[in-house]
Amino acid sequence: MPIAAGFVIAHYFSLLVFDGRQTFILASDPLGRGADLFGTAARTIDYTVVSTTAIACVQLAAIVLGHLAATVAANDRSIRMFPASIATRVQYPLLAAMVALPCGAVGLVFAP
Repeated sequence: MPIAAGFVIAHYFSLLVFDGRQTFILASDPLGRGADLFGTAARTIDYTVVSTTAIACVQLAAIVLGHLAATVAANDRSIRMFPASIATRVQYPLLAAMVALPCGAVGLVFAP
């Protein structure tokens, strides 16, 4: 779940920021007949509100924090399921995956 939440935030943050503003603009004229119910029909979306660097930083933070939270949750679960000596050994493949996957995701975020 934490990884899924991190990726949802990473993928839809900019959509929420930009298209969320479009919701208020369209609410003034829901039928497209020229009404201006809330005084927002003439407004436009300001795409400079959030820079591309800020979007990339939010995406990076969401991905890394999602993987970190999933790793902590898996660690707690394995400690409850296995004896201490086995629990540590069982987590090495998961640790490798949890390091490799965010590195790949970060590479994709910052790819040209």
